[in-house]
Amino acid sequence: MLLSQWLPPLVWSGVILFMSGELGSAIYTWSLIAQLQKYFTFLQFVPTSELNHIVRVAGHIIAYALLMAFWLRACRWQWPMYPIRAILLSLILTCLVGFLDEVRQSLYPSRTGKFSDVLLDMGGALIAALVLSFYLFRSRKK
Repeated sequence: MLLSQWLPPLVWSGVILFMSGELGSAIYTWSLIAQLQKYFTFLQFVPTSELNHIVRVAGHIIAYALLMAFWLRACRWQWPMYPIRAILLSLILTCLVGFLDEVRQSLYPSRTGKFSDVLLDMGGALIAALVLSFYLFRSRKK
């Protein structure tokens, strides 16, 4: 069914763009991490600012790797005979969402839209693309 294939990447793109507002700012993640450090003592050995940075970088990579996987699933369903085409289109769509995410962030005073974040997002997407393309081409040979 068409909706079951295209709904996950569209919903996940919406979640990413929603989080690019005030709710996803470093101030909120910092306060959440500070609260977690009170309850999990092993987290107290890492300064809150460093832990916040690690969580935010990992969040970018994981969010965009998942987005790439969702787009690829939808594109593979649409064009089952063309895996390269599906991978490239998925990367383009993921990059577009990353770019829109940073543009939206630049509209908020507590956020900054940075090109380096788009590159980080694309890094996550490329990791997913490499892993998934290995899987796709390996399964085609069998």
